[in-house]
Amino acid sequence: MKKSMAAVLACLAFSLTISANAKTITLKKAKYLDKCKGAWAGQMIGVCYGAPYEFQTNGKPKLDAIRPWTPDRVEGAIGQDDCYVEMTFLKAVEDYGLDVTYEEAGKAFAETQFPLWHANRVGRDNVRAGIMPPKSGHPDYNIHADDIDFQIEADLFGIVCPGLPRAAYALCDVFGHVMNYGDGFYGGVFVTGMYCAAYFEDKNVEKVIRAGLACIPKESEYHKCISDVIQWYHENPDDWLAVWNKIEKKWQDDVDCARGNPFNIDAKLNGAYIIMGLLYGQGNLEKTLEISTRCGQDNDCNPSSAAGVLCCMKGFNNLSKEWTGGIPAIADTKFDHTNYSFNTLIPACQRVTEQLIAKNGGKVLKKKYKFERQSPKAPEQLEQWENQLEVLKHPLPQQELNRWNPAWKVIACGTDMEPGVRSEEFGKAKVLLIHPVDKETPAVLESEMQVSAAGNPKLTIEAASHPQGNYLLRVVIEGNTVNETNVDTKGQWITITIDLSPWAGKKVKVRLENQATDWAFEAAYFGEVKIQ
Repeated sequence: MKKSMAAVLACLAFSLTISANAKTITLKKAKYLDKCKGAWAGQMIGVCYGAPYEFQTNGKPKLDAIRPWTPDRVEGAIGQDDCYVEMTFLKAVEDYGLDVTYEEAGKAFAETQFPLWHANRVGRDNVRAGIMPPKSGHPDYNIHADDIDFQIEADLFGIVCPGLPRAAYALCDVFGHVMNYGDGFYGGVFVTGMYCAAYFEDKNVEKVIRAGLACIPKESEYHKCISDVIQWYHENPDDWLAVWNKIEKKWQDDVDCARGNPFNIDAKLNGAYIIMGLLYGQGNLEKTLEISTRCGQDNDCNPSSAAGVLCCMKGFNNLSKEWTGGIPAIADTKFDHTNYSFNTLIPACQRVTEQLIAKNGGKVLKKKYKFERQSPKAPEQLEQWENQLEVLKHPLPQQELNRWNPAWKVIACGTDMEPGVRSEEFGKAKVLLIHPVDKETPAVLESEMQVSAAGNPKLTIEAASHPQGNYLLRVVIEGNTVNETNVDTKGQWITITIDLSPWAGKKVKVRLENQATDWAFEAAYFGEVKIQ
């Protein structure tokens, strides 16, 4: 009897009434709105808190001073992809409905014009090229499949699914596979699951974390990583650096899209840093932000996710004006690339939530929601990128290059500026970007090409440089340098023409070298390269 009374009192503490079957719950609309508002405010505060340090400490913790927070800094959230990308998903759900398909989600994403990186960029380029989800996020087509992208933009699906992790998973499955797979996908599902639970838990962060874990397979590397962090936390409750070092030793394996570089945007590694903030923050927002930021790597996305979950637990009205005081001044300002402002975002989420509650058998009443709370359930089929190390041995795998021209092979390439195939750059479709390995070592492409015996055969190369950089393009045929051009086009395209008459009727090995000059935006952009 005491146990039942304690449970009832605990539920009443956050305005929930649990019915006799222990599943049917009543959630007051005021409580929902407060927590929904807190979730978005937390994301905004977190991303702005960590933004000055984004990727400044890779493979090492940030131990020096952190800039004191002032409420006006939250204005920066208006232009942050941590916020506006997931609002693209919200708009797609509003446009296409709760049964939005892979194709509709992909189409909505493909139509966006904002800059993207890593898995998001490749996923969008894939869809634009006709490679639709879930293939667009699969490692066969996207070498960034395990990156952090969906993890930083899945918050929405937890925010609109209070107590409905299975309904949230259905939406994650559609949108998350536009750009991610495996651990990259599971990271988003995990974060989503935490939000679903945060509506019904005010203080116990570990309980919320474990609810998120219950949404992904125990066999996944992501689950194993987060489980390690929880265990190590209990072994070292007063020493976050000890746990950080354990994470670095076991999970910073450099099997990611930027091998050989301490930069690591792997979802599970950065997910571990989210959990570090929540566990060691112990419910204190400032401490949560500080620890998740100090862990390094994606120093703004990780505190954004951590603060979003925590502030959902707390509710907006329980947040100090020290943190939220800057929001009223921007509450009617639309987030970049969206039609949502903070003031219109909350009602939009509420509309979707009410549709989801009704779809899942619940009732939307005047001042409350009544529905059956879903237990988390991990997907039955495990997604895990089995040949990841083999594929990522090269920063630009052949499978990626084939999207540009399968006749060419990458001999050497660096990882800076995300080498790969772009759907469009500087007004030209299907562009290859490569980058020197270092200041002395060029990126190199090679191809064997048949030169026509008739006419005046020529090799034409469409090339461009970044608006803020230049590079030396060296053309080598059969071991002989036949052209050197300083490409400094500021984002404009030029055509370099090479006379192939000396090799008429022969098959020749052609080599293109992207040599660094002053080591600033040294990427080479190639359009069409062909023999005429």
